[in-house]
Amino acid sequence: MKFSISQETLFQCLQKVSGVVPSKSTTPILENVFFELDNEKLHITGTDLEVSISTETIPEKIEKIGSVALPARVIVEMIRSLPNIMIQFETDKNHKVKMTTDQGYYQVSGISKDNFPEIPKITTDTYIELENARLHRMFSKTIFAVSADELRPALMGVFVQILSNELRMVATDGHRLSKIIDKTFQSKQKTINMIIPPKAVQLVLKNISDEGTTRMVLEEKMLCFIFNNTTLFTRLVEGQYPDYERVIPSDNKNQMTVNKNVLMSSVKRVSLFSNAFTHQVRFSINKDRMAVQSEDLDIGGEAKEEFDVQYGAESLEIGYNAVYVMDILKQIDTEDLTFHLKSPMSAALVTPAEQLQGENFEMLLMPIKLST
Repeated sequence: MKFSISQETLFQCLQKVSGVVPSKSTTPILENVFFELDNEKLHITGTDLEVSISTETIPEKIEKIGSVALPARVIVEMIRSLPNIMIQFETDKNHKVKMTTDQGYYQVSGISKDNFPEIPKITTDTYIELENARLHRMFSKTIFAVSADELRPALMGVFVQILSNELRMVATDGHRLSKIIDKTFQSKQKTINMIIPPKAVQLVLKNISDEGTTRMVLEEKMLCFIFNNTTLFTRLVEGQYPDYERVIPSDNKNQMTVNKNVLMSSVKRVSLFSNAFTHQVRFSINKDRMAVQSEDLDIGGEAKEEFDVQYGAESLEIGYNAVYVMDILKQIDTEDLTFHLKSPMSAALVTPAEQLQGENFEMLLMPIKLST
């Protein structure tokens, strides 16, 4: 294998691929990135066996085709540290790679392609296509609520429902839930349900551009994303996702509208004085007025702030985990947001004060029992 490529081009490719490569693995070959050069393009691939990502680019000069697996950490850090100059790669029969620049040369031992895991291939024409901006928004509005509880594996991913006239994404960890629906979506596919692992979601969020589209190819027990000269395969999470609609309340009639930044700043300050284990903050909601307070009896800390809200129902005192409150508030894009409430022990629904056209976005927040 022999070719020349610019540092900038190569580093952009390595950035896309290196995120999937494990830093330590019981299977050492997985700590490598795989280079494969044909007569037209250079393909670079990384995998952890659950998620595989491959990207392609056109080198400045191709002299001899071939392939080799190289240690990801060494290659990424070395290429990162170079200025944007030309690099010539050359592999010998023993899979040693010599990288030559105007500044010097660098040599590293590679591994034969025969030892690198085989990357999945597309075998179906079942797919949907989404605008990158829409896909990015829906993933980013749900990924934060994915569970990390290995005892409930079905919750360890973003649940995607593809319907003929809408696209839904849901995530929950039992303490909070996020659901976003694109009502403008149209598909000729039959109803499809799948659970996408968070690592794949994070890699898509990291690598897709703001413009363009992404094709999602639906394989059996696998999903393939195709975008920006990049292909990402991921195994789907197995299991039955719970009936999330059952936990979303439909009778929360008490609505409190509040400025997002005011509430976020208040919770952030007050929670500094909350219990380090529960992070409990108390919402005391009265007619057009709200107090956020916390205390930590162990260290004698206490804080309270009050501010105006729009609320006309009966008074309520509700406890929440401040960390979960902040996570939810960060997802709100509008200046104001609305809490849909029922009682101190009922889940709250949190929505933007105004929904985007063609979209329905709501989050559920479970209360915690107030300490007396």
